[in-house]
Amino acid sequence: MYTRWGDVPGYSGPVDTLAKSLAFDKFKIVVVFLLGGLYTGSYCSDMQSRYIRSIFTRTTITSYTLTRFAVNCLAIILGMLVSFGLYSILCLFGGMPLVGSYVEGFFYGAFAVRHPVLYLIMMALQFGVIIVACSGIGLLLSVYQANLFVAVGTCGLVFYVAVSYIPSRSIFNIIGLVSMLSTLGSTVSHGIMFLWGMLYPLTVYAFCAFFFARRLEWRKKHGLI
Repeated sequence: MYTRWGDVPGYSGPVDTLAKSLAFDKFKIVVVFLLGGLYTGSYCSDMQSRYIRSIFTRTTITSYTLTRFAVNCLAIILGMLVSFGLYSILCLFGGMPLVGSYVEGFFYGAFAVRHPVLYLIMMALQFGVIIVACSGIGLLLSVYQANLFVAVGTCGLVFYVAVSYIPSRSIFNIIGLVSMLSTLGSTVSHGIMFLWGMLYPLTVYAFCAFFFARRLEWRKKHGLI
């Protein structure tokens, strides 16, 4: 109904539709499973094929860990950017404006109206790093239990638990970050809020990488690799 042939032309665009979807729709858990499944099970594959033994003859545990976590992070974020971009292009071909009036009510509303493309990228990055943090916990668990379904399933489970049980007024509120709302108060600047939204999940991811490497060292020391 929001295309050039619809009843309310110009009211909504792909930026608005994605903003509404991130705030209210429940498709997000599906995206977490799909993108989290790209490389979260990479360690499981290496263990089951016994390829990991030959890997450690040519590299160190630190290099292996950094590579696994970096590739996983880049794949998820690139997947978000490409999917958001393709959706927006299809909507533009359908006659929708890039941004409409709905997004004005959001925390980044005024910024989104002035810079819709940049806001689209910000939404993709914000949701992307949340999925990255969830997949990091899945990667960490895989070094304890090298099972592909456990590793990927952990991504969705962690996201569900975080959305369901972190208090809505907490600065760590995941659904607030995904919805592009302010968890630091309405008076904080857009730049600080977005910086917090990016650093918080990436810090969780960094801790997962650290403990992943420690567990790999323990397994190698005890001859379990």
